[in-house]
Amino acid sequence: MIDMEGHPMIRVIAQVRSLPTVLIVCGYAAAVLTLTWLTHDGYLGDAAFGVMAMILMAFPLSLVGGSLYGTLEDTIIGQSHDDPTYGWNYNYAWDYVLMAWPGIVTAGALALLLMWRRTRPVAMVIGWALSAVVVLVGVTTIFDEWGPRRPYGWPFLAYGLIMAIGLIAAPRAAPKEAVASEA
Repeated sequence: MIDMEGHPMIRVIAQVRSLPTVLIVCGYAAAVLTLTWLTHDGYLGDAAFGVMAMILMAFPLSLVGGSLYGTLEDTIIGQSHDDPTYGWNYNYAWDYVLMAWPGIVTAGALALLLMWRRTRPVAMVIGWALSAVVVLVGVTTIFDEWGPRRPYGWPFLAYGLIMAIGLIAAPRAAPKEAVASEA
């Protein structure tokens, strides 16, 4: 097993007070936004692959987002399917928001949990789980049977690695924050 805690890059990241938290949260948020973009612009083929990946990445809020999708869409956009002008002036930007909001809320909650000293151990477990899911989405995309989808898995591997680097550096930065806040 490789000891990453002694790696020079991890030590540099840990010296900047909130950089590990920023790496973790921004890596996850970037994965959510990338998945949303790839899904709605059709790069993943059909929307089912992206929606299923989002259910995994933003679980359990994605279940709430998925169950409220139609209601929120009708409320925000204001067009129903029986409207004769449906789709003419449809603002597709809201589709991105409706798909991404569970992941963005999860990223915000993770940031808050990582900032509070009492909840940091729970946040680390959640962070490692989210990092693993992001890497899993990347691996399943890379090794998918449909060839055109495969190149789009690499960003998720990179985001998962960025999150892992932040998670490795976070415990090393935590004692410095505790000492600084007690002084």
